[in-house]
Parts: sequence; structure tokens; C-alpha cells
Amino acid sequence: MIVLINPFISSMERYGRDIGDIGGHQMPLGIFYLAAALRKVQFSVEVIDAEAANLSHEEVVAHITQQKVSLIGLTSTTVAFRNTRLLAEMLRKALPTVPIVIGGPHMTAMPDETMQTNAFDFGVTNEGEIALVQLARFLLQKQGTLETIPNLYYHQENSWVKSKEQSVIAELDTIPFPARELYPDLTDYKPPVGSFRLRPVVNIITSRGCPYQCIFCDNNTFGRKTRFHSAEYVAREIIETLNRFHAREIAFIDDTFVLDKQRLRRIFALLDEKGIKFPWTCMTRVNNIDYETLKFMREHGCWQIRFGIESGNQQVLDFIKKGITLEQVCDAAHWCKELGIATVGFFMIGHHTDTKETIEETIKFALSLPLTDTVVTINTPIPGTESYALARQYGQYDEGDWTSLNYWTPVFVPHGLTSEYMVEKQAELYRRFYMRPHIILGQLAKIRSVPILLMFLRNAMLGLNFLKQSARGKSR
Repeated sequence: MIVLINPFISSMERYGRDIGDIGGHQMPLGIFYLAAALRKVQFSVEVIDAEAANLSHEEVVAHITQQKVSLIGLTSTTVAFRNTRLLAEMLRKALPTVPIVIGGPHMTAMPDETMQTNAFDFGVTNEGEIALVQLARFLLQKQGTLETIPNLYYHQENSWVKSKEQSVIAELDTIPFPARELYPDLTDYKPPVGSFRLRPVVNIITSRGCPYQCIFCDNNTFGRKTRFHSAEYVAREIIETLNRFHAREIAFIDDTFVLDKQRLRRIFALLDEKGIKFPWTCMTRVNNIDYETLKFMREHGCWQIRFGIESGNQQVLDFIKKGITLEQVCDAAHWCKELGIATVGFFMIGHHTDTKETIEETIKFALSLPLTDTVVTINTPIPGTESYALARQYGQYDEGDWTSLNYWTPVFVPHGLTSEYMVEKQAELYRRFYMRPHIILGQLAKIRSVPILLMFLRNAMLGLNFLKQSARGKSR
């Protein structure tokens, strides 16, 4: 039995404060893709999403020690790495002969630092499907050699070495669908509050990689070249999620879902042939869409789009290499309003070249747009990004033990600003955005059931508490 684990991390740890259900939790597709790849070649696999199932490290270890486990795989983001390392150490103590492999965004961004903790036997960077299958064959079936396994870190002569082979999966359609059937209750997963209408919601990713150069984005795992699943593959996966897993809504989580408009139209043409319709949401860029494409999307079930806007100052946008203009943002927001598509605008406070004046411009710009919702984070230079490489040149940066790299805690403070000021401005933008009468009415219109009402009430209380803390100048 091979066990793949997404370790538990609390809302407090992930966001630096208790935000309840606001952040949501979507299926970590990476380990379910890995599970599917292993099962395709006849390995027995179990997936434990401890975060979704609310399982402590102790509960995970107790469960695993009751199984006949031959290999353990862990995935981790940077903010969750302390938790992941602790779980690995507990598993090592309980099962000293079972190999432990680490993968995920943190391993890809900081492989040497990760392996030097000596909490893991192997590490896999970038895409893991090929590497993990070959590693399992080497360890469990005595096939192949470590040197020829792509994207692999392993121990050799008292040091960590990286295999010479690297792999990128050029033909994504060769990958089986994520093994969603290995998680017992898909209703445990949901997008952030306000980003879904019907449950269960199933998230689907139809491409890998992003061609844009935003300095704050960690694209090390999938790279800067976009590879697409074919329209036929995507249509089949959609049909499976609707029929087999009883999805009532789909969240497309590609970085740029609308990048290939011809493929987009082909996907829905295939679904139209079978009379399949469903509500869906996606993320894309304001420079990827036009009015006619938005109209097509709305006619085929799209009810909400998430846009990364980041700043209301063009010079700041240019510095972070966002590749968009304020005019494009305005066009996209107004087109969506005209077509009845809800919009979520993502903004950041504390860019490298931000000043008090540019932050005020961002707040003013956000309030001028016909957005339905907003998400405001603190600029957080993540290891492996250009933002990280530039951080100490443009301000004070204290990454600590990585647990504060949650996009809500000011670890980077640009010259001329303070952490207290950034948190206050973050809270101000939230407060001024959501306290407007038409926005309040729009939020109330989302309440369609008692459970959603209770969720909104709880999260409203948490939001008010956050605003009060920020108003007092408390930064964490």
C-alpha cells in the first residue's frame, strides 16, 4: 500500500488568523493525480487529505500504522511545511523502515533546504507523476535506478544529489483523471464563501503552466509554457464529475482558463451535443477576454470570474510584470456587469514599489469598479519567485520559519511603509468595499439555504473581528 497525504493545517496557520469557512478548501488535485498515475500501473494507493477530513497528525499516524504501508508521500506548500516536516518525523518514528517522499510547491521552490532537514528519504520537484511511479517501481519492485528517475532528490554518499533527468509531461491527455473516488465525501470540499452556488462543487484544472511573468507568482512546478488537455479530454472529465461524483457545479482552477478561446468553444460544443449544462466559475486575466467570449461563457453557465488586478497604479502593475492595463481591467469589469457575470477582484497591498499614494490609488480604483467581491492580500514574496529575489532590495523582509508566508501576515515591508499601515489599509479596503448598500444587498442575495445563512453569519462575525483588530493596528 502506498499512502499519499495532504497534512492538516488549521485556518489560523494558513491565514494567520481564524477566518472560518471564508477561505474554503478545494480538493488538492496534485496528490489525486499522483494516486491515479500509481493506480494506472497497478499499485494500491490510499489518499489522506487530513486538512479536509480535519485529522490531526496523531490520528494520521495511528491510522497508517494499522495498515501495511510500503511507501509514504507527502505534499506541502511553504506555509504548511513546518506541519509537514513534523508529520514526517512522527511517521519516521512510528514506521522507521518505510520510505518517505516529499513533493509539492515548497519542495520545488526550495529543494536543498527541504532535503537538508533530513525528515524525508526522497524529494520530487516539479511534476511528480512520472517520478513517483518510477520511484515506486524502484523501491517496491526493484526496477530501474535512482539516477534515471526524473525530478528526484536522493541521498548518496552522505549528501543529497539531484538526478540528471528532468521531465515535463508534454501530452497531458496521457494522464488519467484525478482519483477523486479515493476521498469518501466530496461535500467536504468547497470554494471560498461566495464563490459557489450549488454543492458539491468539483474543481477541475484543464491546463498546466502560465505564460505570463508576474513576479509574485511561483510557476516553478508547471513552468511558463502552457500545456493543455484537449477539449475532448476536458469534456469527458466534466461528464464524469457530473455523473459519477454527482457534482452540481464546477470550479475551473486554471491560472488562465480562457487563454485558448478556440478550445473553450470546442469544450462546450461537445457538451452541447449531449445536452449537458451546469453552473461554473473560473479564473482568467483581463487581457485574455473580450465581450463576445464573455457572452459565450455566460450563455454556457459561467456565473462568476476571478480576476487578478493587484494594484490601481499602472507603474506598480508594470513593475510586477502583470502585463495588463487599468483600461483592460475597467473594460472586463464593465462587460461582466452588463452580461450579469459576477466578478471577484484580487488586490495586493505592499508591492515592492508601493507607497502610501499608490495604495490610496488602489483603494480608489477598487471602489470605482463594478465588482461583486474582492480579495485583498498582503504582498508576500514566496521562495522561488522573482519577488523573493528582489525583496531585500526594496524593503525589509523576514521570512522566519516560513509559517508566516500566508499572504495575510506582513513579512515584507517596502521602504517608507510599516506593517501596521499595510494591515490597516487592507482592512480599510475590505470595509469600504463591503459596507456599501448595493454590495450588502448582493451578499444577502447569495443566501439560498439555512446552512449558507449560518455560514455567512459566522464568517461575518469573524470578518468584523478582523476589521476591529486591524483598526487597532494589530499586525501578526
